[in-house]
Amino acid sequence: MDNEQKIFLQAFKEVETLFEALPINETQRQPLKSILSGILKNAKNLALYDPITHALNSRAEKWLIPVGHKGMAKVDIYDLRQANKVYGAAAVDLELHKLAFQFMYIFTSDQGDFVRRSPGSDEFRITSTSKTPRDIKQMLSKLYMGQEQDSLLTWDFGVGLTETEAEHELQKQRRAYRPIVVRQTVLESHTEIPARMEEINLHQSWHEFNMPYETLIDKICVLNLPLNLEQQVIEQVRVTQSVVESIVTREPLTDTLNGLGARWYLENKTLQCLALTDMINMHEGNARYGSAAIDQDLRRFSNVLVKHFPKDEGFLLFRSERAGDEFKITSTTDDLTKLEDRLRAVWEKDKGHGLLAWNYGVGGNINEAHVALYRNRVKETEIMNLSSSDGKSTFIIVRPESEDYPKLFKLSEDTARLINGTPIMDLHMTIQAIRNVKDFSALKERLAEYARGLPPLEISVRSIARMNVHSQKGRLWLLAEKNPALEKIYNELAQIAQDMGYEAYPYASSDWFPHIKIVDMPENMSPQIKDPTFGTGRGISFTVRSFEWTVQMGAERWDLLDQFSFAP
Repeated sequence: MDNEQKIFLQAFKEVETLFEALPINETQRQPLKSILSGILKNAKNLALYDPITHALNSRAEKWLIPVGHKGMAKVDIYDLRQANKVYGAAAVDLELHKLAFQFMYIFTSDQGDFVRRSPGSDEFRITSTSKTPRDIKQMLSKLYMGQEQDSLLTWDFGVGLTETEAEHELQKQRRAYRPIVVRQTVLESHTEIPARMEEINLHQSWHEFNMPYETLIDKICVLNLPLNLEQQVIEQVRVTQSVVESIVTREPLTDTLNGLGARWYLENKTLQCLALTDMINMHEGNARYGSAAIDQDLRRFSNVLVKHFPKDEGFLLFRSERAGDEFKITSTTDDLTKLEDRLRAVWEKDKGHGLLAWNYGVGGNINEAHVALYRNRVKETEIMNLSSSDGKSTFIIVRPESEDYPKLFKLSEDTARLINGTPIMDLHMTIQAIRNVKDFSALKERLAEYARGLPPLEISVRSIARMNVHSQKGRLWLLAEKNPALEKIYNELAQIAQDMGYEAYPYASSDWFPHIKIVDMPENMSPQIKDPTFGTGRGISFTVRSFEWTVQMGAERWDLLDQFSFAP
């Protein structure tokens, strides 16, 4: 039994034992036991169930789900952020609730099945002690086939004996039916900062939580017990109340406060300021490292924040229940400047220590902090954005030869037709950027010399990715398969830029997504993209024998500067 569960149950057992030992008759004892039973039921609901979907939460995995099981499944919502953007948080919460109900209707606890959702997660986990992976797959397949008629949310699933197997099968299904999702935050104007999702309070109030305990104490006080005995029983009720409060307001994964704690501890409280933090590319991190590794990274990060923003210095730390990669820090002591200085120091020191990078924003209220968060997120690319149309930003691109172009453009046309998008005529791949160029002649000589030493480059493209950009229309990319030759060119071109005092792309080659943009998507398009033929026949290879050097002259205008042929 989990230690937290032991403390929880022991607190109620102590009260129950005291009730049984009281010198009263059964008629007097029964109301006490009835109220205690109601308190226990409510406490378990608060501790074990997700308030949005009513599925089990991650604490329930420790308390209720047996260690041994026959099979499990992972269900992942496809592009939940885009769904929130298109439909709104209220509609998405309702759809999540409906989807959870569908899962819980066919996977019930009386048959040894458990449906779980983590706070802020776009993922459900189904664990069964009675069904094999094959049984689970058969049951989920029926829901999967009709999902786009029944729900605004689309999802994929994988089954297995272990979480690793289930994750592998899920990703295999996703690659077959949907574009990979890649997110980018490049805001051209800070006046278009995306609004935070509307908070919809599904939690019990502080008064509603406390009332049954007060009622129970009132019942005890009218029993005319000896004073020392009355005080002993009331004290144990208070202890139980404190234990429950501590557990139900604590998020199980990170031990930070949850949405319930936010409502109870911040209501009618005067704050000096607050801060928001946001992990970058958490969705991609789950796919790359696995959810277990990302969970560990979230624990590490929350420990860092708790260490530097302790409760006894006037800080409270919360993890969002709508976005599991967001944390909120509130301050009743530090003003905005002090909190920002303190958080910036933590951010600087924590760089490179976790799997996921993170950004922060500080403000006098939630909206100001959110705007600051996104401003900080784009600071690394802000200088590049400002110079993008002043004739100093140049890009090294490659194109398919004329014999290879038709098959790529046909793919662009066919994919655009599926989603009512616009096919891209100018099919090319950007290898590197060289920005803030001052001496174009000198750079031209370096690029020409470099190209003459390169052999023809073989490029293979296969998977389609959906690129979501804040405040802009989305687009579909055709991802290239990275190989040592391609990464070597990316890094060597970056080195040329650095040697000449210019700027290249700011990310390492391991984080680079070489791609060909193939479709512009309609604005605010639903994430519902699924087609039985989506993952078939998409492997295309082509050879490039030259670079093109282009300069950006406007938002959507690039002029050719020169072309450099590779070694014959």
